[in-house]
Amino acid sequence: MRKIFYLFIFLICATLYHSPACAYAETSYYAKIETSGTFLYQSKSDNTALFEIPASYFVKIEKIDDGYFVGSYNGIQGYIKKNQAVLMSGSPKQPYANASFKVFVSNYIYSNPTQTSSIVCPISTSDNPTYYGIKSGQQISSTTNIWYYCSIEKDNQKYCGYVFSGITDYLTQIQPNSETFERVDESSFSVQTPYSEVVKLSTKTKILLIVSISLPSVLILYFLIKPSRIQVKKIKKSPKQRKIRHGDYYEFDESDL
Repeated sequence: MRKIFYLFIFLICATLYHSPACAYAETSYYAKIETSGTFLYQSKSDNTALFEIPASYFVKIEKIDDGYFVGSYNGIQGYIKKNQAVLMSGSPKQPYANASFKVFVSNYIYSNPTQTSSIVCPISTSDNPTYYGIKSGQQISSTTNIWYYCSIEKDNQKYCGYVFSGITDYLTQIQPNSETFERVDESSFSVQTPYSEVVKLSTKTKILLIVSISLPSVLILYFLIKPSRIQVKKIKKSPKQRKIRHGDYYEFDESDL
């Protein structure tokens, strides 16, 4: 029994070690934006710029594709030019700029920084958009042509697009991020894709995966232990005694005693 118990502990530990929720420990890589004028692009093309990323902040990198880093800035996927960012190893406490704004008049979020582009969704004075960066576009007023790339959530749906800065209240001043890490040479850069997929899973899903992997081991151990228990019960079971009737009384057969 002791050997079986140790085997059980070993199998459980091995299962937890090799389960998807525990595997793939890796270093997170970020590219720091050190100069202004660095854009996040939708593809490897200058005419697909989404917004200018605030200088001194970070883009989380997934891979390198020719002259671009591929990754995400605050959940927005895209490309940045390698010569405009520095690849670093480490996880910054505040990788993305913490800025906010409000519109002082109800308006719309547009698909491009121009009123002639398609409307993504309405935006009102009660909305709290997430700010990402700026992009030059249609000059609606005489003072500016700057648009804010942002997102809002309505009815459990996330909408991303541009709001003209001229209809917004004061944008929170963006403080520089002084965090820095060891620079990483591109030749040593590697990201394990399976880890990226696993971290997207919810905690509940990870637990279910661990249980589903562990269950077969538990069942095997149960069937290994069960026969020995049955055998022990058979050994301890008292033998039946034959009774011989003699008139009004019974006598036990001495051979059975």
